Order: sequence, then structure tokens, then C-alpha cells
Amino acid sequence: MDNYIINSFIYTNTNSFNDIFLYVKRYFCSIDKKILNNKLKFLIKKCLLVEKNNSYFLTKNGNIILNDNIYYNSRIIRNFIKKYSKIYKTYELKEIRKEQKTLRKYLIETKKQICIICDKYLPLDLLETAHLKPRCILNNTELQDVNNVEFMCRYCHKLYDSGFITIRNSKLIVSNLLMEKNYDLTFNNNKIKAVNIQNEPYFNFHYNYIFKDIHPNLKNQ
Repeated sequence: MDNYIINSFIYTNTNSFNDIFLYVKRYFCSIDKKILNNKLKFLIKKCLLVEKNNSYFLTKNGNIILNDNIYYNSRIIRNFIKKYSKIYKTYELKEIRKEQKTLRKYLIETKKQICIICDKYLPLDLLETAHLKPRCILNNTELQDVNNVEFMCRYCHKLYDSGFITIRNSKLIVSNLLMEKNYDLTFNNNKIKAVNIQNEPYFNFHYNYIFKDIHPNLKNQ
């Protein structure tokens, strides 16, 4: 619900309580005004919203989240069009990742040959240059940021990119969507040593927007 509230500011800089209520209700049918009022107080406490004269404004941090949401959603739409547009497929050029060589070189020269998720020491051929925040929604500055990449094995990288595992406060979290299926998943590395002040925002983005769980709307509570 937090993201719906923040997204209500896409078309306007200020919103009344009723404006936010109508927007959220459109996408979150179970909402009532008492619950919404409590969520607004929560976002104010988290310094994402401010209230003045019965109107609500996004703070600087709130605007950062709004911009990330817009960027992320626009990429979803673009990828959908690419998938189903024959014309686009016919003339689409293969994406060239110019920065990938530099990022890979950085990891090889500065990191141990260990997957940060499963903590296994592996050959470089089995360790991939994993983006902590999806590459498809990075801005030009983030594309070059070495703090947005870490070594992951192909197995963990796929689970991470698919949103079935994530990292929160330096701890590995496995989605209930996997756990309820009784898959044979063993992760001995519950404490992720790779998390630091430079890359933690990227891990947080993945947790908030990519990670899949049974109750995704409860993640930010």
C-alpha cells in the first residue's frame, strides 16, 4: 500500500486525504479511511511525507521512491511491448553492455571468487557479474557504479533476479513462495558479508520492489 500512496503524487505535487484515498482505493480495494490514515502517519514518521494545511507533500526521500517506481514501471511496459510487437522484434538491435567489461574487471581485481549468496568458492566461469538493482532500470550514473555489482553463481543469480531471494539488513531472506513448495534449498550463508554503506541502497531497492513474497504489501510495515 505504501507504494500506491506514493504513486498518487505522479500527476500532482500535493494531494488531499481524499485524493490519496480515491487513488489507493482504485488499486487496493480493501482499503478504508482508518487504515489509510494510519499508513499516512507511518509514512510521515518515515520522513517520506509531510502534512500541511490538510494537504500532503512528498519529501526528498519520497520523491526518490516515486521516481524509482515510475522508472521501474515504465521498463515493465516497454518490455511488454517488445515481447509482443513483431515489428519491434524484427528491427531490434542486440543490446551492447559497454560497462560490463569494466564492472567485471573490478570484481575480479577486488573481490574473492565467492558467491555472496551461497558463499561457495567457485571458478570465475561459474561466477556472474550480478546487478543488485536490475540493470534495465538503472540511470547512466548507476550503470557505471561498481557498488551495484557482486559475484553470484548462476544458480543464486537466477533466484535473486527472479525475486525469490533477497538481502535485507545484511541477512539472506528466502521467499515463502519457494519455502512452501518444499524445494531442496540449502543456504548456509545467512549473514551476507558483502553488504556495506555503498551498496545497501541497491539491496534495499531489490527487497522493496523485486522480492516476491506471499504478503508483499506487508514488507514495509
